[in-house]
Amino acid sequence: MLKKSIIFFSFSFFSIYLSGQSLILESKDSIACVNSIVGEQAKGDITMKNISSSSKDYYLVRSKVGSSGLVDSNYFCWDLCYPTFAGQSQGTVTIAAGAVAYDFSGYAYVRDTNAVGQDTVWYTVINATDASDTLRIHMVYCFSKTFDLPDDYQEKFSVFPNPVGNESLNVVFSTLNISSELLIVDLRGIVVSRVSIAPSSDHIILNPYDYGLKPGIYSLQRNSSLGMWNFGKLIVH
Repeated sequence: MLKKSIIFFSFSFFSIYLSGQSLILESKDSIACVNSIVGEQAKGDITMKNISSSSKDYYLVRSKVGSSGLVDSNYFCWDLCYPTFAGQSQGTVTIAAGAVAYDFSGYAYVRDTNAVGQDTVWYTVINATDASDTLRIHMVYCFSKTFDLPDDYQEKFSVFPNPVGNESLNVVFSTLNISSELLIVDLRGIVVSRVSIAPSSDHIILNPYDYGLKPGIYSLQRNSSLGMWNFGKLIVH
């Protein structure tokens, strides 16, 4: 019985190999980001490899666009560059047997300045002579108010003591020339307290009990017009 199972598995694997896709994902940008305050569009690149024994022609379809509302418009470049209203490439890209194609690049325009978040666009590459031979790939586009900022704007912080009880808690962070606030968030994701941070301040001192924090675990976040930073966990006992 075991021998039959092995033979059946081997035959099934061989059949899948024969009828499987000829194109695989070689590499891609894990995420394509843009600073939504000063930038216009996010750009990502994807490379694909033809693992079959013969040269093949492929065209590409933009098959699905995310629904976060952050993406104003998007276009892609394959054999040519196609505008947002084009559902697919009109021409094809030829990829030789065993070769890697670097032709694809995707772009997404941010809907407005100050946007924070991400969205996904899906693409499908199709063998021009075999519609069943496809590869579906996606690109994540992110929009951030802090992406690619100078090092002066990168947040540095420390929190001590941690755990903390009915005593002074020190939160030290980078200075900003704008107002911001410290958010204290419980495990349900609810902001239970807000502490104002004055411009140019590099720390605050507070007693968790004065802010009504009960024993438990909280997240500390700093929020400003430049974006939001996570300070990690705070344990109150």
